[in-house]
Amino acid sequence: MKFIQSGLCMTAIVALSGCASTTPTVETRSAYSVFDIQAGSDISAARISQAVKEAVQKNMSKANIVYGIPPSPLPEKAPRFQLVSPFKGSSMGALMAATGQNLQIPTCEGAILTVNARDDSMAGYSEGTSFFACVMPYQGGYALNTYTTFTKASGAFSAATLGATLARAVVGDSSQFIPRTIAQVVEAVKQTGAVVSLVQAYP
Repeated sequence: MKFIQSGLCMTAIVALSGCASTTPTVETRSAYSVFDIQAGSDISAARISQAVKEAVQKNMSKANIVYGIPPSPLPEKAPRFQLVSPFKGSSMGALMAATGQNLQIPTCEGAILTVNARDDSMAGYSEGTSFFACVMPYQGGYALNTYTTFTKASGAFSAATLGATLARAVVGDSSQFIPRTIAQVVEAVKQTGAVVSLVQAYP
């Protein structure tokens, strides 16, 4: 039995070397999407915000919700989130740049709802997802923006990470759940009676 188990382990390692590197590696992938929301006068901003909040809560491990005040006057065109570097121009920023790190955080000026959430349910497999969403009103409706980051470790960090690397070759990683979360957020807004359309997305 031990010989068989050893043989299986060797087969797995050979398979891994053929499809993925055992070099310890940390990857972070970012993505965003921008939606336009058209809502009648009977659909309040509070209903739209509530729909977004509840959909995110169903899919994330933890969430931080901030309710804001709409700008006055409202912008004519649909606003869009911006990425900013909190350490730009500082010694910390220079140190991070020297080590190849580029920390950027999304911000939404004039948002009536801002959600910062995280899913750590796959942390034991060296995976983590951050989920940012905001709702910004403008004269023609609302802009719903999402920004996500997915981080995973692979290779020979540890036996657990190596096992997760092997498993991903068969079943994929948990980044596949990000599009599902976004789809559920959009569907929740549609359930209010609003019309939601995709404006822009990457990738």
